[in-house]
Amino acid sequence: MTSAVPGTTLRAGVAVVLGAALLTACTPSDGTQELESLFDEEQQAEDVLPDAVLDEVVVDGDTTRRLGADDGATFYAARANEGASTCLVLVDDAAGEGVSSCTMTPNPTGTEVSNGTSKAMFVVPGTDFTSLEQSGWTRLGDFLAVR
Repeated sequence: MTSAVPGTTLRAGVAVVLGAALLTACTPSDGTQELESLFDEEQQAEDVLPDAVLDEVVVDGDTTRRLGADDGATFYAARANEGASTCLVLVDDAAGEGVSSCTMTPNPTGTEVSNGTSKAMFVVPGTDFTSLEQSGWTRLGDFLAVR
């Protein structure tokens, strides 16, 4: 026969529920799934990088997705050639040149790319944009900020 301390089972149950609630509160959707879903969509003509740019950046040309354009630059999300990382590609439209930056982390938020004239960064839905805005960044679509 076992004897329990009165209220122990109730306290343990409450602790489990509170712990689960705290874990849920501390791990909100980071928006990465929304960015990843871009790669599930079929590539459109506007998503395709020029051949000259594909020769300069290390991304899989079949995975490029246009995110937006600003001030003579066009921005794309892509997969690296090895497929494991998410990349941000910046194309200088006038020069026809591109640069890319890739991340191996599951959440690419904060991945930046710059060509000396334009600068871009991945931001995903749910990102607190207030401090970025105060630092001079402008949100340009769901997944992109430029400065």
